[in-house]
Amino acid sequence: MIRPAVLLALSLLALPFAAAGSDERWSPEQFYDARCAYCHDARGWGTRKLAERVPPGQAELRKRRGLPPAYVEYVVRHGAGSMPQFTPTELTDAQLAALAQWLAKEG
Repeated sequence: MIRPAVLLALSLLALPFAAAGSDERWSPEQFYDARCAYCHDARGWGTRKLAERVPPGQAELRKRRGLPPAYVEYVVRHGAGSMPQFTPTELTDAQLAALAQWLAKEG
């Protein structure tokens, strides 16, 4: 049984993105900070796993160079390794494209 406090915390995390498709204030950076940075920041699990496979300095997604937007879109939609997939209800195709472009420019 899930405790009410856990449900409340999960609900609060989802609030900024529940209506992201209609919210003009939504930004790729906000989504990244809320849903991706936990694993893909400097000390995250995703960054540590990527560091085993990519050149030095390329594991942290915000600092990565040459990350094709089409690849980001594929991995986000289908998942990879221990990374879960994000469905269109969590992140629309347009938002995913914006996130992928933002990541491509961040590096």
